[in-house]
Amino acid sequence: MNAFERVRDSGVAAAAPIDLLAVGLARREEDVSDVAAREVFQLLGGINHLAELTTETLRDRAGLTVFEATRAQALIELGRRTGGAGKGHRDIIESPEDIAAMFDHLRPEKREHFVAVYLDSKAFVLRAVTIHIGTVNASLVGPREVFREAIREGAVSMIVAHNHPSGDPTPSPEDINVTKRLKEVGDMLDIRLLDHVILGERRFVSLREMGVIQ
Repeated sequence: MNAFERVRDSGVAAAAPIDLLAVGLARREEDVSDVAAREVFQLLGGINHLAELTTETLRDRAGLTVFEATRAQALIELGRRTGGAGKGHRDIIESPEDIAAMFDHLRPEKREHFVAVYLDSKAFVLRAVTIHIGTVNASLVGPREVFREAIREGAVSMIVAHNHPSGDPTPSPEDINVTKRLKEVGDMLDIRLLDHVILGERRFVSLREMGVIQ
């Protein structure tokens, strides 16, 4: 699966920055190059420096024409001005209420959506990812899927959440088992599981506040 397919399948809001850059630098679908995007990304030192891309860098490292380089810069500048990569505009998570608000749209869903929010050292959101759609249990929501993305994003901590289509956010035994397993693996990897928030129709439950996560 290439960068275009990952962005297409996950949606632009949930896509990794390097995949977005790969798609943004391509002339056509068949020109999407993970290698070129990774080289440019490493040269810059991360997403916060995308606005520093020069026409020369885009021409030399990504093989773009002057028009294509200018187009890429224009799209990056649009993103910067709307706060996508601008300092001080990223979401910060300070409470279970913040998570409940972030995923309020999941409350009416008829299937369970298990999501993970990856955070940096200052609790700013690096990325939010849908890990699984369907019944939440330890065999389907495994640490491998959750922590693969955490490591990829360089996350220091994370919060997971899912909705209960029944409308009752009371955690099931499986919810608690999944939480304890993720907490255990997170401690080993030094990526802290801060909370597991379960969304009901009108209220939510924080497993940290319940004492499941210490």
